[in-house]
Amino acid sequence: MKIKRRKRGHGAMEASSLADILFFLMLFFLMVSTLASQNALGIKLPESRTGKSMHQELLSVSINAQRQYFINGKEATYADYEAALKEKSITSPNITIALRIDETVPVSELIKAVDVINVYKLHSVISTAEKK
Repeated sequence: MKIKRRKRGHGAMEASSLADILFFLMLFFLMVSTLASQNALGIKLPESRTGKSMHQELLSVSINAQRQYFINGKEATYADYEAALKEKSITSPNITIALRIDETVPVSELIKAVDVINVYKLHSVISTAEKK
């Protein structure tokens, strides 16, 4: 009696589609982490022992070390900054302006930014990093 042997199939898994999926997942998480980061603009805040977190309507204004203005993460000129604050003073006067200024920026630039806030009688806070 002749015994027939079965041919075993080779187990293989296609990895090309898996690599594509992993690439898109990595790309998604990199984009989300950049958007969620407070320091996406590269601003190093000065430290404070008495700082508090705020949870209300905020307009984030950032000034980096090169004295570039950013309003809610979008680059703007000083004239755009003034126009945005004028508009906010009319549309939502209870808004709070959160100033995030790099610690290397001269105080004169801070005074210039705060002066515009005072002209339009808006509330403001200066963001700092938590002292360790």
